[in-house]
Parts: sequence; C-alpha cells; structure tokens
Amino acid sequence: MNRFLFALLVLIAFGVSTYVSFTMFIRGRSVSTPNLIGKSVTDAKAICSELGVTLSVDQRRRGSDKIAAGNIAWQNRTPGTTNLIKRGTDIHVELSTGPLILRVPNLNGQSPRVAMLLLGRQNLNLDNLTYVDGGGKQVVVAEDPPHDTVVSVQTKISLLVSTPNPAPAYVMPDLIDRPLDGVRPALERRGLTISTVKFEAYPGIADGTIIRQYPLRGAPITGRDPITVVVSKQEEGGIIDSPAAPAPTATQ
Repeated sequence: MNRFLFALLVLIAFGVSTYVSFTMFIRGRSVSTPNLIGKSVTDAKAICSELGVTLSVDQRRRGSDKIAAGNIAWQNRTPGTTNLIKRGTDIHVELSTGPLILRVPNLNGQSPRVAMLLLGRQNLNLDNLTYVDGGGKQVVVAEDPPHDTVVSVQTKISLLVSTPNPAPAYVMPDLIDRPLDGVRPALERRGLTISTVKFEAYPGIADGTIIRQYPLRGAPITGRDPITVVVSKQEEGGIIDSPAAPAPTATQ
C-alpha cells in the first residue's frame, strides 16, 4: 500500500513538473499583444521591436474623429495580457486619415435625379426640392447649404430646380380597373409619373389591375405631383389574365 501511494505521489509530481515546464516554455516564447491604437508608426515599431514582433502597415486607411491622421487607427490582433502571440508574429495595422470631412458637392446644372444620386454617394440627404420657372432644362440652379460648405454626415440639402415652362395642369383620370402596363405609358406621354406602386391580393381581380389610386379621379395634377396606385396581385399560383382596357385620358 505504501509503495502504491509513493508511486502515485511520484506520478503526480512528475505531471505537475511537466505542466509547469511546458507552460514556462510557451510563455518564454510568447508575449502579450501590445495596444498600438493611437500610436505613431515610429513608436509602434519601437514597441514591436522590443517585444520581438513585426509591425506591418497596410495601405488601407481609416477615417477617425478621435485619432490624428497618420497614427494607428486599427490593428488585427486584440491587445491585452490574456492575448498572447509568439515572437516573430506580424501585427497588421491601418493608419488614420483623421476626421471625415464632407463638403456639399457642386450640383449646379445637374438634373434632380443625378443630384439626388450624388448626395447619396456623399452620405448626404435631400431635404426640400423646390421648383421655379426659369426656362431651359430642368436642372439645379441653387443649393442650401451652398456647395463646398463643410457639413457632417447625413446633413439635409435643399435644392432649387428650374423648369422650362410652367407644368401643364391636368384633371386626374379614373385609373380603377385598368391594367398598370397600359396606364403607365399613357400617363408618361403627358409628363405624369406613377412614383409608387403597391401590390395587394384581391380575389376576383386579375393581376396587374389598378384597384386604388391617389390623387383621386377629378383632382388637379401636374407633372410635379407623384401618383400612387395599388395593383392587384393574386397569391402564388393564381392565374394571370389581365383584361384589355383602353388607356386613360388625362384632360387638360
């Protein structure tokens, strides 16, 4: 019994000794991941050199409101004493470009559609779109704030758009029970646009048939006014049988 207990103690001691030796060996070849965020490249290289790791500066840059341009804004390894890396490991970093500076683009002479696309690309939003009779093409003639103004992300920009001539006024026709495919081109020939189409299942009505409209029949309307229609759409597996119908006539 004593021999068995002695052998067990020797085995436990050997296991503990092996574990401690292996842990010390691993730790001897590993270091804590340094925090390089906010450091200059020179300082970061010095820190990495002292730890025996390699700093790799990527070509990609990141905008930052908190970190000066040229300093490190991102690193690919999480810093901390619990995050060990082996000596010789590469740490990839990206540098800051400083705060993101946005300027209102020059939209003078652009069509309203192109102007809205350009605003979206700059992370800016459209506020008010105002029309004024000015002759010539329908283009942007002024913007508020003015172009080149420094603004923050998602700032709302108002546009003043000139129109060639006063938009002709019509009386809104009755679109109910007519096929959308026949109505749309007839309206567009008169400068009227269906801006929103919503679909709704409606038993007994063929797919593509208009079941509601706004503005309502008889309301005054011009090419500047959006038209919204609700169109029937049968549930999946329904039969499509759009009836032929004469195109609507907008009365001027």
